[in-house]
Amino acid sequence: MTTIKEIALKTGYSSATVSRILNNDQTFSVTDSTRETVQTVARQLEYISVGSNQFLDINLAVIFSINPDEELEDVYYVKMREIIEATAKKSGLKIIFYKNVMELSENVRGVLLIGKFNQDALNEIIKKEIICVFVDSNPNPGIFTSVQPNLEFTITRALNEFRSRNFTKVGFIGGKLWNKGDNAFQFDDLRRRYFESYAKEISIYSKEFVFIGSDFSTSSGYRIGKKILNAYSENELPQAFLIGSDSLAIGVLRAFNEENISVPYTTAFISINDIEVAKFSSPSLTTFKINIDDMINEALNLLHQRIINPKTTSPEVVLKSPELIYRETFPRKIDNR
Repeated sequence: MTTIKEIALKTGYSSATVSRILNNDQTFSVTDSTRETVQTVARQLEYISVGSNQFLDINLAVIFSINPDEELEDVYYVKMREIIEATAKKSGLKIIFYKNVMELSENVRGVLLIGKFNQDALNEIIKKEIICVFVDSNPNPGIFTSVQPNLEFTITRALNEFRSRNFTKVGFIGGKLWNKGDNAFQFDDLRRRYFESYAKEISIYSKEFVFIGSDFSTSSGYRIGKKILNAYSENELPQAFLIGSDSLAIGVLRAFNEENISVPYTTAFISINDIEVAKFSSPSLTTFKINIDDMINEALNLLHQRIINPKTTSPEVVLKSPELIYRETFPRKIDNR
């Protein structure tokens, strides 16, 4: 069965461009020539779109394995759920949300999995040969297919941005991930791991400036911000912080603003996600924009391919590189004061 990647290779356009054209993304601006080229190649290769009749009669499921409080508070997950629901409505897909893998109905043909799943859940997926695509993470790339933000690229780019300003003292603020199956938070997170690895490589790592909160929420960020300011004077702060999510960053900003710590002049911030409120915070957040629409469309396309042709499709990891959006917490150029 033809994939988005195959059409991208044949046309010379990116997978993201091909995906958005074939999914009739009305917000995507592209020339008529490009659109016609992609659609022509898709027809030649007999590509079957997500909204085709072959996909409409299939029951799909979505499982969010995240802290219930985080799902309500973290705009990133709220937005992801909204996009899944909107895509299903627009395409006429039958999608049901389940709480966990064990509850899945037998007539479900494919599943989108979001969050951290324990080993029991993963074993159940493997045992039942559930056709699935992970979104935002992948517990085992040798077995499972996923669509994820390229966090290694993101962290490396952020640290290189700091290094370009000759920053030698850089901190990291992150959170713990919720594992619904174990009903507990887990410390391991790719953002922290990539930060520690590359910061050490370029000799700007300092363990004392790595702060991990209870989760990735605004309230967790606020508590971390207060903790930092209780431990360090204004002159002792790092020159910059890389912060694992916008929600965390907004909480840290609130704590810093209360103590009149000037961002970006005393310390600069770069965060990740580009949620809607990032542009309205004070100061506004410089952040990496994760294109959730693109990830969901790509995940549905991959799920579709595996449902139609389950035996001949090997695991695939699709990495989407976020775009750095410069705003006030780390502008393109910081004026001297």
